[in-house]
Amino acid sequence: MKNEKNLIKELNKIGIMLAAERDISKLLKIILEESIKITNCDGGSIYVKEFDSEKNIPIIRFKEAVNLSRKIEFTEFTLELNKNSIAGYSAMTGEVLILNDVNNISQNLELHYNNSFDNMINYKTINMLVVPMVNYNNEVVGVMQLINKKKSNIDKLSEVEKISEMVEDYEQDEIDVIKSLTAQAGILLERTKLYEEIQELLSSFIQAMVTTIDSRDITTSGHSRRLAGYALGFAEAINRVDYGEYKNVFFTKEEIKELYYAALLHDIGKVGVKEDVLQKRTKISEETLELLEFKFLYFKDKIVNKHNKTDNEKLFLDKFDIYLQMVKTVNQKPFLTEEEEELLRELNNFRFSVDGKEYNLFKDYEFENLKIKKGNLTENEREEINSHVVYSFNILNDIRWINDLKKVPVIAGSHHERIDGTGYPRGLKGEEISVQARILGILDIFEALTARDRPYKPAMSVEKAITILEKEVEDNHLDKNLFDIFMKEKIYELYKEELNKIFNL
Repeated sequence: MKNEKNLIKELNKIGIMLAAERDISKLLKIILEESIKITNCDGGSIYVKEFDSEKNIPIIRFKEAVNLSRKIEFTEFTLELNKNSIAGYSAMTGEVLILNDVNNISQNLELHYNNSFDNMINYKTINMLVVPMVNYNNEVVGVMQLINKKKSNIDKLSEVEKISEMVEDYEQDEIDVIKSLTAQAGILLERTKLYEEIQELLSSFIQAMVTTIDSRDITTSGHSRRLAGYALGFAEAINRVDYGEYKNVFFTKEEIKELYYAALLHDIGKVGVKEDVLQKRTKISEETLELLEFKFLYFKDKIVNKHNKTDNEKLFLDKFDIYLQMVKTVNQKPFLTEEEEELLRELNNFRFSVDGKEYNLFKDYEFENLKIKKGNLTENEREEINSHVVYSFNILNDIRWINDLKKVPVIAGSHHERIDGTGYPRGLKGEEISVQARILGILDIFEALTARDRPYKPAMSVEKAITILEKEVEDNHLDKNLFDIFMKEKIYELYKEELNKIFNL
């Protein structure tokens, strides 16, 4: 064993490594490897205590294994937690087991060593130190087993027949050190498990929020999840490119997760938009169109039976089918031609006299909606839809995000900003917009154009969508350098490959 000064230095280094590690697998590997070094053992393993919710029983999971003299294929497995195995016994009793001869275990323990694994790898376990790992409440959360403490001049245990001559008993001072180390490791393991559980809780909560958004706006259901898939592919592409303005940009795992969550939640503000605006698929509703068609037929019937028809009334009858079909067509179309706009104005100017009173064919809101030139939203409705970005930021900003995810509100709330400052809601320009938000800006447009589940429009081809993105870049709305990566790395093809892994961050 190392001298006291070197040992203290080594333990301090181990403590720093353990405290900084959040990945359970890496944490356990550090614990095991450093314990093997301290005791000069040939190998060891770690079991973690868990609960099998399906079988409703406690179990221990074989989580990590090392053997310096043999190359082993490590595979996780579980055992029911009981006193029938050495690890199970220590986990249940909390006892430290010092087994200087595994083939001569005290009969009081009612244990025997299972040498089937030794036989499999042509090995022989002579002695073993088994130490439980405990948490803050002194509850066992795992067990570490160290095997075959080697004599100081031995490097590897090669010949099976000579292994017993190459090992020596564990010393009390190193047992005390390992007990201290595993006590620290147990607390850190519990902390790390808690951190992972919090991450899982956050992830499931976010998935539930996305599901809520999708259920409220069925016309864009799935958009956020698809956007998140593309965003992962884009971030990974930036990490590997060696050209252009972004060749020195690298997203950490935490920053990628931050982008992923921002993509999933970028439209959460839609919960603040009125449902009749959010789900508006046509310029006027089916019910309104039916009433309008009834008015067409009603006024036609009144005019047909009149003896003295005005010129306007004759024109209405002559072009009745054209007018009616035009209204039905315009209601579904994403744009309005000049000819259609002129026909709508003609119709709006008609006055129909019925029982001495004059009536318009259109109500004001019907005409205002039908004459929308692009899309199906009026200016006021579009402003309300656009306000979802502000709602998104405000909702997300009220959440106390952990430090690694603190930029989620700003990224999600900036995905409609444009490089030249013409975006919304804050009119940010250029570098004022984060790289992550600029990524979402490109992807949001692309996904919306190519989505195949929009009931109000057919999916646009990738080629045509790219043409539109090129025009947006030309108009200085989107980041040209990011768009170059989007094209060269074929981000538009990544989603089908990314789909299965977006929930495995």
